[in-house]
Amino acid sequence: MKSFLVALARGCWGLLLIAAAAAPALAQPLRLEAAQGVLDAWPAVTVLPDADGSLDVAQVRARASAFEPPDTPHANLGRRSDTVWLRLPLVLPADAPAQWVLAVEYPSIDRIDLYLPGAREPVSLGRAVPFSRHPLPSAWHATPVTLEPGRATELLLRVQTRSTMVLPLTLSTPEAFLARESRNQLLQGLLAGASLCLLLYSLAQWVSLRDATFLAYSLSLGGTAIFFIAYFGLGPQHLWGDQPWLALHAAPLSVLLALFGGCVFIERVLGVRQVWRRVSDALRAVAGISLLAALAFGAGLIDYRVAQSMASVLGPLPMLLAIPVAWRRMRAGDSVGTTMLVGWVAYAVATLTMAGLLRGLVPSNFWTQHSFQFGAMVEMVLWMRVLALRIEDLRRAAQRATVERDALRSLAHTDALTGLPNRRGLNEVLQRLLPAATPERMAAVFLLDLDGFKPVNDRLGHDAGDELLVGVARRLESLLRSSDTVARLGGDEFVVVAGALPGDAEAQALGRKLLEAFRQPFDVAGQEVRVGLTIGYALAPLDGRDALGLLKRADAAMYAGKQAGRDCLRRGQASVGLAGV
Repeated sequence: MKSFLVALARGCWGLLLIAAAAAPALAQPLRLEAAQGVLDAWPAVTVLPDADGSLDVAQVRARASAFEPPDTPHANLGRRSDTVWLRLPLVLPADAPAQWVLAVEYPSIDRIDLYLPGAREPVSLGRAVPFSRHPLPSAWHATPVTLEPGRATELLLRVQTRSTMVLPLTLSTPEAFLARESRNQLLQGLLAGASLCLLLYSLAQWVSLRDATFLAYSLSLGGTAIFFIAYFGLGPQHLWGDQPWLALHAAPLSVLLALFGGCVFIERVLGVRQVWRRVSDALRAVAGISLLAALAFGAGLIDYRVAQSMASVLGPLPMLLAIPVAWRRMRAGDSVGTTMLVGWVAYAVATLTMAGLLRGLVPSNFWTQHSFQFGAMVEMVLWMRVLALRIEDLRRAAQRATVERDALRSLAHTDALTGLPNRRGLNEVLQRLLPAATPERMAAVFLLDLDGFKPVNDRLGHDAGDELLVGVARRLESLLRSSDTVARLGGDEFVVVAGALPGDAEAQALGRKLLEAFRQPFDVAGQEVRVGLTIGYALAPLDGRDALGLLKRADAAMYAGKQAGRDCLRRGQASVGLAGV
């Protein structure tokens, strides 16, 4: 485990250091060729720091010799608190078009003032400028510029930001800019749409299952999605427009909320509390700090740089804290641990790249700007796989609970010896059957008492007696329809319930059938034994509709039959013997 993490860290930081080590080339004027469509302007840029932001454009022009090529990775000046001036010399061939678009393809810049040749006022760009005042309705900070072909000129840019000074400057023909912007919008739209689908699915599962894990995932995913919407400029362009508070607060605030949700999600899906209590406490602490930082930043108690620093420091902690737990679960053959570790490999590479970009250690390009977005998307998709496994676990747990509940219910409603319904089970059968009884479709309740059971039990023993009772249960079941019920009340008393009988004659016929069946002996403990029946019965609705009343009437009839000599069928005071009297 340790060697794996060390190798991963060394490999990632090795890539970052290689990228950062490239020495800047000497700045040369940028030659604008229409055939190229899009030109990277950074190689031609020189910079002039303005520590207190007091220089005006005239003073800057007078200090042209003080500009120097940047000694940082490509298009990345890192985190700076000062104002920076950029000088961009241009050469336009005589056949070059006059119309171009200058763009800073990094939306998280607060303010950019562009000074064009001959213009008295600068063109203001940046997220601190209301979106409606941007020269072009683009997610990037872009403005059209008109240049004079056949002449050399220069552009001056004054840059201020609380974020990292990532400045991927391009000059494009209008057609090339529109094509490039469209591809960017398509990519961000697809990724935002995927995030929205995952978010709606997880929220639906939370509403359906009432499992807080899905809500935590939704918060993490939603915060991450809002961060990218703000980070890549789609928020002001498509959602909140001229809302400066959201423009300046959405990105760090959403990251802190996503961290809170991610900590809760990781703790729940990995069962960290049951595996490693201290790690669980640490995850809860990170979640609490993230939430408090988000609230403090939203209330204006901490500034942008503090919030960004806290998000950068806290961001990797949930992963680093939970890796040992996920490793244990993977070693135990748990696919949740394996899936989380695979997701964290992608997230680790993405996070290190993003951290390097924000710290000014890596060059700005498409892959470094989008690495965290791609890595976070991979992680979120794999987390969705973890949620699918959790749904399966919840389903299995529900099935186990159902089986256990049914088993307990069966034990409570079933006679342990014969497997027949007991008194409680019989009451349920009668409660279902009796309300539907009519004079045309009657229900009969037969109470059966065995004649001669006690001598067999005394002579052969209790085990033989139990065997005989089981044999009686099986014989009674074999004589009845599938819709009829046999129950054992206890001892040698049984109850037969038959429904949908046209009249008393059919009930008597069934009773005589039961009496006749017991003419055949039973094989008990290797011996033939004989027992008879005395049966009392009652009919619903003729003799009543309540279960207790019918059983009492049947019991009275059966007792009268016992007193009259046994081996008979009685209903009330009417007696029907074996001969059909």
